Amino acid sequence: MFRSLILIGTFSLFGTSSFAQCSGFPTLDMGNDVVLCQGQSVDFTVPPGYDYFSWNIVSGNPTSVTVSTSTTVILNVQNITTTNLVVNGDFEAGNTGFTSQYTAPSSPPVGSCCGLLSNPSTYAITTNPNNVHSNFYTCSDVGTSAPGNMMVVNGAGTPNIIVWEQTVNVDPNTDYNFSCWVTSCESNVFPLAQLQFTVNGTALGSGFSPTSVGCDWNQFFESWNSGASATATIRITNLNTSANGNDFAIDEISFIPVCTQSDTVEVTLSPDQIDAGADVAFCENEPETITSTANFPNPDFTWETGATTATISPITSGYYTVTATGPSGCVLTDSVLVDVTAMPWDFDLVESQPTSCGVNNGVVYVTTAGTFNDPPYYTWNGPGANNPNQIDASVWQNLSSGWYYIEIESDGCYRYDSVFVDVSNPPVSQVNGNPLNGDAPLMVNFTNTSTNGEDYEWNFGNGNSTTAADLSGQTQTYDTPGTYTVMLVANQGNCSDTSYVTVVVNEPPVPPIPPIIVPVNINVPNVFTPNGDETNDFFEFDLLNIKEIHVDVLNRWGEVVFTSDALDFKWDGTVGSLKASEGVYTYKYTAKGAQDENLEGQGFVQLFR
Repeated sequence: MFRSLILIGTFSLFGTSSFAQCSGFPTLDMGNDVVLCQGQSVDFTVPPGYDYFSWNIVSGNPTSVTVSTSTTVILNVQNITTTNLVVNGDFEAGNTGFTSQYTAPSSPPVGSCCGLLSNPSTYAITTNPNNVHSNFYTCSDVGTSAPGNMMVVNGAGTPNIIVWEQTVNVDPNTDYNFSCWVTSCESNVFPLAQLQFTVNGTALGSGFSPTSVGCDWNQFFESWNSGASATATIRITNLNTSANGNDFAIDEISFIPVCTQSDTVEVTLSPDQIDAGADVAFCENEPETITSTANFPNPDFTWETGATTATISPITSGYYTVTATGPSGCVLTDSVLVDVTAMPWDFDLVESQPTSCGVNNGVVYVTTAGTFNDPPYYTWNGPGANNPNQIDASVWQNLSSGWYYIEIESDGCYRYDSVFVDVSNPPVSQVNGNPLNGDAPLMVNFTNTSTNGEDYEWNFGNGNSTTAADLSGQTQTYDTPGTYTVMLVANQGNCSDTSYVTVVVNEPPVPPIPPIIVPVNINVPNVFTPNGDETNDFFEFDLLNIKEIHVDVLNRWGEVVFTSDALDFKWDGTVGSLKASEGVYTYKYTAKGAQDENLEGQGFVQLFR
């Protein structure tokens, strides 16, 4: 007879086991929280002495797990006690200690085909399924106790029928395992039995079925926490809706308190990081630097070369490793690969020969010293750095005057130099003037101190020009104010040179103009009659050459009854919407004349109606 153990899922923690339930079992302790440095990992192993265990971070329940990143590691363990609260769970006492909504016939039904359990929704306590149904297999029970009873069931076609039920006393806040062994009574007879564990009316798990092989005992169990309950009504319920097939036997029902423990370790990956930088490759004549960085302030970098700065300048090929200690205490390292191409060659001579004046017969050439790793390539260009004219040779002839630039490449490395092609005895222009600044009309004497010239061209910037065959001076008078550029060109055959001098002519001084005095006047009336007869109805000023004014009119109590900043103000003798009382009023004013003279005054005005 074949028996196998099937666990319904993995156990889960519904609460905390009582101290009494865990007495005698080892206390679960995975150690302290862990901080990992870059590249590190930590192993967690299930300690010995536990019946069941599960991890929160992996499935399959391995005995050890390896963690290399930040996570929360939870290990849940259980120990099964030996105290079974179910009475007669092995049925060795017969049909006692439990209730069932199935019937237990005392004799085979009349005209039955197969024996005592010929009809659905019936059960019997027996040592062999074949004893109560002739089509059932001959099976032994699970246990070892005599006489070896089991509960054999011809399944019901009505769902939620109670196969087996018993009420037991439980301790509050305690974990329990509800377990049962089940087998089909025949092979390959469908549908199979579908059963459900419930405690106090609440389903545990999602239901279970035996295999389709007769006499193949399998164990099913679920966990339950008592919470505040003092009793537990435990049931095995039918879920099947067909009476065909659905024949099974159950045995060894248990409801056992268990010790459940859990421990948590927080694994934190240190955020500290350093970076030695990107790999570099360079030629030895163009050195590079490598700079390490960190994601935390004030790193204490130390390179394997002994340097303690973030940036170093490597001179040989190889790996350069930097180390720093992060704020979390992690010793961090990183490396960068440096590839330096050797350059055992250099310029020996970079020379030029001058060109004759007006003729392009200059020469540049280069020689080298040392040994080339690869054949060298010479490139001259010029005159001028951006001139597209160039030649791939060590010597370049028939050149005009100017700067020429040489580039030599070998094995991907370059050296650069330059040389100037001069002109043999070229003309040099030089002009001076005195005075170079003054009021119009300004007479300026110019002197020619040029060298190597054969003739000279003058342009005085005022429309006048002349030529001369010698170094004689020139004189010009500038009548109009302005700035004039004087140019002198010294010629020698096809060669020439130019120099410049600037003359600044100022406006002649202008005699001062005497100031114009503009008269100002403010004429104020001493009486006005706002009676609507269109004669003298307003208090107003007669102004001469006044550009700003501010006026306040006050009553005899010093209260302002009228104010204005308008040059053409008019007071109609009202205060708000009311007519002002007759009598004497005080006025004050400040004003500014056409030439910004500051004026002020005050006086009295009489109001009559």
